[in-house]
Amino acid sequence: MPNAPRVVTVSRPVLWPLFDDIEARLRSDGCEVASYRTLDAFHADARALVEADVLLAAGDVSCTRAMMLEAPGLRAVISPFIGTEGFDETAATELGVLVANGQTPENAESMAEATIMLMLAALYDLHGSEAVLRGTIPRPPKSRAFMLRGKTVGMLGYGAIAHAMTQRLGGWGVRLAAWSRTRDETAPVEWMELDALLRNSDVICVLLSLNAGTRGLLDDVRLRLLKSNAVLVNTARGGIIDEDALGALAGERPDMRIVLDTFATEPLPAESSLRGLPNTILTPHMVGHTVESHAVLPGVACDAVMSVLRGESPLYVRNPAVIPRWRQRWSGQ
Repeated sequence: MPNAPRVVTVSRPVLWPLFDDIEARLRSDGCEVASYRTLDAFHADARALVEADVLLAAGDVSCTRAMMLEAPGLRAVISPFIGTEGFDETAATELGVLVANGQTPENAESMAEATIMLMLAALYDLHGSEAVLRGTIPRPPKSRAFMLRGKTVGMLGYGAIAHAMTQRLGGWGVRLAAWSRTRDETAPVEWMELDALLRNSDVICVLLSLNAGTRGLLDDVRLRLLKSNAVLVNTARGGIIDEDALGALAGERPDMRIVLDTFATEPLPAESSLRGLPNTILTPHMVGHTVESHAVLPGVACDAVMSVLRGESPLYVRNPAVIPRWRQRWSGQ
């Protein structure tokens, strides 16, 4: 099809089934799809985006200002998932390129439920109870479990996942606190400055996007603000926490409980020191990926692409400030 819109997709083996579905739908809708099945293949092709109308890729795929400048017809950069940390959103906004993602209700609510599950598993020492049953450790002389009721749950970031957590925890008798660079004053939470939240929370949930402002946010200095028996849960992105500093702190604080679903390097290397930390739950960046959230992703991704090609903004836009200028350029084309 000589005048078909060109959609460039970038995936990796674990994502191939999802992208197979998306690419088949896009082709049936009249798109030309250029599929790169590894990140290396995409970045090795200097002309990958030159004629692209849309880039559809996992959010950790790098899409820089220089790459967008080489693609004069690029309308949008879209992630089927929540994360967009590889996309230079500031440059996209300045260049008139829309950035969208797949932050569906199913996605955000699955992550909210999973985050609550993990904090409870840590508080109630779920793995410790399993180890007693299996005979790998003796029954402790006193309980290691703590109730969530009466605790302060601090949320770093207040987007859709935090909002869904707030709805679910509303009747649990907890004190909900939050820190965010932008505040929703109507939210039923207590807003705190970052350091105050870290000092006062019994459970800290990292729910932030990874970008230049949040990378390494929880460094050694800030991690040491935590209570000695705090529960730290990260279901956002690994690069937000200084993992070396966290490992050192965990060695000093045996009562601290750590839950990590994301890591600076994924998959987590077999030799990572994180694997040996006490009182730690580690999951491979999949704990909140449900049947329901995955079922809606292909349709939402394709709807986003087709909306962009019609000159309409999709449902989930990361840089809404670009929309008026973007519509002036692309509406009706």
